Amino acid sequence: NEPAKAHMPVKSLTLIALVLIVPVAVLTFFAVRSLSLENDALNVRHERLAKQRIDAAAALVLARLQGLGTQVWGQTQAAYAAGGTGALSGLTRKRIFAYAFVSKMGTQLYSATALEHQYDSTRQLQDGAQALAAKLTASKPSTEAFVPYGGSLALMHCSRSASDHDICVAVDESKVMDLLRSQLGLVARSTGLTRVGLVDPNGSAIGIEDAVALSTASQPLHGLMNGWQLRVEEPLSGDRSLQSTLPLYLVAGALIAGWLAMTWMLHQSMVLKDEAAAARANIIAELAHELRTPLANLQLHTELLRLNSSDATAVQRYGAVLNAEIGRLTLLAENAIAVARGAIVLPKLETTVPDDCLRAILDRFEPMLADASCRVRFTPGADKLSHFDRMSWERCFINLIDNARKYASGSAIEITTAQTSEMLRLDVSDRGPGIAANQDEKIFEPLERGTTTTKAGGFGLGLAAVRALARQNGGNCWVESTNPGAHFVLTMQARPVEAAAMEHASKC
Repeated sequence: NEPAKAHMPVKSLTLIALVLIVPVAVLTFFAVRSLSLENDALNVRHERLAKQRIDAAAALVLARLQGLGTQVWGQTQAAYAAGGTGALSGLTRKRIFAYAFVSKMGTQLYSATALEHQYDSTRQLQDGAQALAAKLTASKPSTEAFVPYGGSLALMHCSRSASDHDICVAVDESKVMDLLRSQLGLVARSTGLTRVGLVDPNGSAIGIEDAVALSTASQPLHGLMNGWQLRVEEPLSGDRSLQSTLPLYLVAGALIAGWLAMTWMLHQSMVLKDEAAAARANIIAELAHELRTPLANLQLHTELLRLNSSDATAVQRYGAVLNAEIGRLTLLAENAIAVARGAIVLPKLETTVPDDCLRAILDRFEPMLADASCRVRFTPGADKLSHFDRMSWERCFINLIDNARKYASGSAIEITTAQTSEMLRLDVSDRGPGIAANQDEKIFEPLERGTTTTKAGGFGLGLAAVRALARQNGGNCWVESTNPGAHFVLTMQARPVEAAAMEHASKC
């Protein structure tokens, strides 16, 4: 039956896991499917919105350029109508345009340029103006294009006036670029984009520092700006549509996490039950073993005392053994109580000399320490009459020297005390096998005895009781590494009587 019982928790856990995994899998499938559909719809809407923004930005840029060409042409046409070619010469001197061309019925009437001594560039602009003027018809009374000249680009605008004159005006590249730079920020704000930039056919960037760096979206332009490229950066707010999926993510994640947490908690509950049962069995075995030795000694020496009751020397010797074994049982019981309570009993303050308490204990433990071949060297430093928890002080000291006796038998034990106006300090060092570095804290836990090469017994309560009592009295206990051996340090609050009296007098 035992193997069957051992497999029962595993089978139960498997069944529970299957029951939990099925709804988790179904919920996960629907959650992922819903998220996928929602994201697809969001991406479509995002792409449509992005295209609308880019188209709007391109239309605004084109309108700005057309407005510039129309404005300069309007000035030129008005001047020509009012003052003829002489007025155009005045505009040339003011550099209103880079080049002006007037013709009628295909015959050139006037040609003016602001490009001094740039004959090749002027010739390129003239050729461009003649080509555009030839495209003008009754149905198409105006046209625009970028005309290359001397490594630059001029915006050429040609229109037919009311007097059937074909007037073409070329705006210098610098004015075009100045207009675009000043208007790109407005274009970005108008279309809801973060930034808008342009790259001309020569690869020069306008409105952006790097033509490559700015490109969350890019679109080639056509018509008047054929060969140009629009680069835009979309705002972070465009991702806000994704926030609608956040509740779905949270709900799906919470459901999955909840089911998994329930499975884990059930598993941990079963594991803890098994561990608790094993721990109880181990505690009972340890306690039985710990109690067996002193009880056996008590029984043996009680019988010897009865048989040798007439021998005074034997009675004294057996009585000492009985007293020592009773002390062991008492210490074990007191430590168990201290650990079980967590040292929550209020300290009972007494007035005495701390070092005197330790001397009395050393006298009492001298036979036991001698049997363990432990040589004790006591360096007192707490010799002032003080208010402190004497019972806790003595109990901690007994546990520390008993710990040294058990785990460092045959070595020297050095005991040092010190005292300040607020605190007692006790150092107990031995030359035993010491304590591994990774067990500095573990040995202060109940039922933990550390790993040493000695065969010393113990229930693992002494050091746990020492730390609990020390912390109850405003101090602490820890171990410091030495090579070889172990060095335990205990601190505990204490007020010298003189200091307390002086403080009381000053308050009065």
